[in-house]
Amino acid sequence: MGAAAVAAPLLTIAPTLRELGGLGYGNELTRAGVVGIGRNAGEQLAGLLDTAPCRLLISLGYAGALDPHLHPGELVVGNSYLHGVSAPILGAPHTTRVAMLLRESGLSVLEGAVLTVDEPLLTPRAKHRAHNGSGALVVDMEGRWIADVAASRDIPLIGIRAVLDEAYYPLPSFIGTIIADGGRREWAHALRAISRPSAVRSFLPLALKSRRASRALQMAVQGMLPAIACQL
Repeated sequence: MGAAAVAAPLLTIAPTLRELGGLGYGNELTRAGVVGIGRNAGEQLAGLLDTAPCRLLISLGYAGALDPHLHPGELVVGNSYLHGVSAPILGAPHTTRVAMLLRESGLSVLEGAVLTVDEPLLTPRAKHRAHNGSGALVVDMEGRWIADVAASRDIPLIGIRAVLDEAYYPLPSFIGTIIADGGRREWAHALRAISRPSAVRSFLPLALKSRRASRALQMAVQGMLPAIACQL
C-alpha cells in the first residue's frame, strides 16, 4: 500500500454526526467519520479503511439500556459484540484502560457486552427479553457490523456507547421511521411526529435523554483521546 493511503493512526466513527462527541470530521488527534445506521455502518467503515487505514478504531454512539440499572448518560465500553446466535467478537485489550480513563474524567462507566439488532427495540418487554437472552448491557444497531470489519482487518476496536433510553422506557414509534431512513432528516421526522399530541409526551423526555448521552460522549472524547493519541 502506497504512502498516499497512509493517514492518522487513529480513526473515530459514529452513526451520525451528533454522536461523534463534538469531533466534527476530525482534529489533530484523529480522523473522524460518519458511517450511518445498521449494517450500512460496516460497509461505510470498510470504505473509509480502504481509503486510509488506521492502527486503532474508536466507535462512538448511542445505545439503549438492557440492564435495568443503567441510566441516560452512563457509558458502556464494549468488551464483546453480539448478534443473534453468532459467536461474539471481542473488543480490544485496551478496553479496561479506556474505562479507567473515562472514570478518571468523572464519568459513570461499565464494561460489558453490546448486543446488535436488526430492528429497534421499542418496548420494555422487547428490551427485557433481549437482556435475558444475551446478558448484554446495551443494545445498538451497528456495533457488531463495525466489529466484524475491524476483526477482519486485525484493527483493535474500542467501542463506547452512551445510554440513551432506560430499559423500562418505551421509545416512540417515530424512532423506527428515523432508523428506516438511515438517520437522515432526523428532526424532520421528529417534528412531523409531534404534530400528534400523544407524541409530544414522549418526544420531550427523549430529547433530554439525548442531551445527556451527547454530553457524555463529548466528555468521553475529551477525557480519553489525548491519552490514547500520545500512546500511539
